[in-house]
Amino acid sequence: SSTHDKVEVGWGKVPEDLMEIITCPTGVARVVYQGELKPGKYLRATLPLPVGGLQGNVRLKATFCYASPTDPQDAVAYTRAGLEIVFRPSDKKVKEGKANAETKGFFDMKKYATEEERRSDMGKWETVLHGNKSMRGSSLDNPVFDIHYNAREAGGPTTSAEKIRYALIITVEAPKHADLYNDILRAFAKTLVPIQPKVTLPVRV
Repeated sequence: SSTHDKVEVGWGKVPEDLMEIITCPTGVARVVYQGELKPGKYLRATLPLPVGGLQGNVRLKATFCYASPTDPQDAVAYTRAGLEIVFRPSDKKVKEGKANAETKGFFDMKKYATEEERRSDMGKWETVLHGNKSMRGSSLDNPVFDIHYNAREAGGPTTSAEKIRYALIITVEAPKHADLYNDILRAFAKTLVPIQPKVTLPVRV
């Protein structure tokens, strides 16, 4: 295993066997979101759970990837699109006077960040974000990711930005739910669509 910080060197190469990505083993469900983000707008991505919720310890993994326009002449503010992403694990935990549920850190760029780093826009302009957290399944009630698209030009705010494409992959690992994939698919039958792999077969003539 590498001793280098993944924030600096990346997350490695794509598996040679793509079935590891597109199939879900026992107790695991993987959901793929794709779409467009509008500048200055919020998007709420629901984390699908089976009817009745989850039991025992669970692990959530999430990877965001988006296509950002760039400013080639600006080495400091190279990317022109940034995301602010917050995780809200339970819609039942809402502080008095607040419209939205409490947030919990998910995409931590550093394990031990200084106050100055936390006050900065650390990680906001990275085009690939990955995080994973362990928690009790009972702590999740209609969990969501709220995503806000910030646009900039020459390092400053802009009102002329275009929509950007994004992909979000969420993996739910719950050992006590052997048929987790099918349970979630049944609960969100009108929303989720199973991935149908397309295989190209060579034809000899």
